[in-house]
Amino acid sequence: MSGATKDTIQKILLIALAAMTLSMVCISVYNQNDNENEKDAYLENEKLLVKEELREIIKNYDHLTKEHQVKTTEVLAEKQKVKKLLEELEDKVLDYSSITKYRREMLELRKRNQYLQHELHDGMSPGHMQSVY
Repeated sequence: MSGATKDTIQKILLIALAAMTLSMVCISVYNQNDNENEKDAYLENEKLLVKEELREIIKNYDHLTKEHQVKTTEVLAEKQKVKKLLEELEDKVLDYSSITKYRREMLELRKRNQYLQHELHDGMSPGHMQSVY
């Protein structure tokens, strides 16, 4: 092989290597952007789910307050906790650890809500009649 042919082959290989490197960088950037978009969509969806669950808990507390005047202060205090968490969540941009934190808090609030519902509904035995007069 002559020196000119060898130089030409090296230049072609160098150009091919540069093109491959550039295409790998482009693919990596595209994948990273795509992953970011998917992550953002997932976190936004999770945020919506947590917010909806918190709104349902608030509705349950509203229902409990209407049905049972006995423990209104306790129910209202728990309802305030839920509202506070919902307000805190409204303006937050979430990451994986914070959505996990909010889900954990929401589950605790849900358990407390279910406990109060159970306690208030079981407090009224089938034979017990409440006076409406």
